[in-house]
Amino acid sequence: MRTFTILKNIFMGMLLLFLFTNVSFAQDCDLFEDFEILNPNAAYAGRTVTTPNGDWWMVGYSTMDVNDRRIDDKSIRLRAGANDSLNNVTGENTKGANVVEMLFDKPNGVGKVSFFYGSYSTHNGGVVSVEYSTDGGTTWIKPDNNAVTSPAWTTVNEMQEFTVLINVQGNVRVRLIKYKQTGSTSVNVDNLCVTDFIEEGVVFAPKFNPPGGSYTGTVNVTITSDTPDATIRYTLDGNDPTLESSVYSTPVAISIQTTLKAKAWKEEMEPSPITTATYIFPQSVSTLAELRALAPEYTGGNSPGSAVFKYTGTATITHVQNFNNVKYIQDGTAAIMIFDPNPKKLQDGLEVTDKITNITGTLTNYFGMLQIIPTGPCDRAGYDGQVPATLISVAQIDNNHNNPAQAKVIKIEEVSYVQTGTFGRGRYYDLKQNNVVYDSVVFTDKYEALYIEQPIPTYAVNILGVCNFTRGANIQGISTRNRIVPLDDETAVPIANFSKAAIQLAPNPANSFVNIVTGTPMRLEVYGLLGNLMTAESLYEGTNTISVSNYPAGIYLMKLTEYKTGKSFMQKLVVR
Repeated sequence: MRTFTILKNIFMGMLLLFLFTNVSFAQDCDLFEDFEILNPNAAYAGRTVTTPNGDWWMVGYSTMDVNDRRIDDKSIRLRAGANDSLNNVTGENTKGANVVEMLFDKPNGVGKVSFFYGSYSTHNGGVVSVEYSTDGGTTWIKPDNNAVTSPAWTTVNEMQEFTVLINVQGNVRVRLIKYKQTGSTSVNVDNLCVTDFIEEGVVFAPKFNPPGGSYTGTVNVTITSDTPDATIRYTLDGNDPTLESSVYSTPVAISIQTTLKAKAWKEEMEPSPITTATYIFPQSVSTLAELRALAPEYTGGNSPGSAVFKYTGTATITHVQNFNNVKYIQDGTAAIMIFDPNPKKLQDGLEVTDKITNITGTLTNYFGMLQIIPTGPCDRAGYDGQVPATLISVAQIDNNHNNPAQAKVIKIEEVSYVQTGTFGRGRYYDLKQNNVVYDSVVFTDKYEALYIEQPIPTYAVNILGVCNFTRGANIQGISTRNRIVPLDDETAVPIANFSKAAIQLAPNPANSFVNIVTGTPMRLEVYGLLGNLMTAESLYEGTNTISVSNYPAGIYLMKLTEYKTGKSFMQKLVVR
């Protein structure tokens, strides 16, 4: 019987070897991706790319030139060179990395991962690694022998194939990643092939219960393998388990941040892949003032922290920006920026005036601007309405990185812009208040704001925005200082507005008409931001319907003057 068992295992090993060395053909793959159909193309800035298999997070390049190696028309070029500095790839030491990462789970597990690779142009020495995740992309695990170094290109070698054994069941996603390297090391990858989990001949990977994640107290982790009588060995120091590591027998108590790794062995079978999980015990804080006090010290540069914090108070979202999924939040004690680069951790649908709580993440002091980098979704806590603005003078928007106004909603009154023309994206603008000119106080950091490409007001205005400490742009001679980032269309709030009179205006923004309700006869004048008169007519007591169908999309000022008293009121009107 033992002889039969040995012969059976040898046969199964040969069968697996045959299968594993022939997964390069699409018909042998349970998931095959040739990168021929990409929407949109991959870019070094990082973006979500859709293929027939699903959505991927790609930090790489797919617009080919004569130096790109590929099997058909397209491949993905992974650069990750010395000048790459983006931090939009999940995991440790990933700043500047390039990646091809599944944003969907493969429900039948993963057996083998293979792909073709070739050095771009005359480059060589690029290292591409295979990693997998069993928790939806939060933690990435490095299987044994998971990296390949691409040699200089030759027409003899052409593109070569690399295969990695993972053999993990359940919901699994994989990625190809090139960590940052110096020198010319770009590599093209193509024809990614992933097989389903294979049951025979390999010990099942260990499972952890509870899984890695954030916890508030000691957890007792049970480690199991679906292979009967397998011996599980584990480590708590981040090193890979070996035959000399501790044997698992009873639940492992973990109460501080720990990386747990486990591997299973059984006689006459291949050992399992390594299972890795990180257990985090974030420090809880109840106010944003407490959170800000725990941030890394200001160094004049980028100072990321590694400690994980959990904000358990309730804050209101005051401002959002599409780029890097930025959000500003504020509670009764302070405010802070949320920096959530793709693939983002916070859930979709969070909007201005939403209240949120239970935000977990690390803190970064980015050139003086404090940021929280989320590690997972938060909880919604209702709807709050806009936070009242803190009224300050332009002089108070200084160069102090500890300015208590940082990230708060602020308002400056009776100022005028020095520059003329139209608002551009990511530009700095000077302001004049009380005959004093302050350089680069306004920063148009929200590229999709309504005021972009609209005329800069030529008259005194109030400005409502959030306070951002911004690193200077040296080539432009721009200083490092606090600035106001206007809220959406709040570059030009009139000094007097309708809230001081019994006047109602709706809808605003408007498409084809606007209704104005007044308590007394009034004269209406509508101006463009450059002062051009659009409409002048009389309004009667009650509801008046005004057509704006012939107005170009943009921002306008409505001036209403009471016939009886001569008192005037102004309000902004947005036409879309």
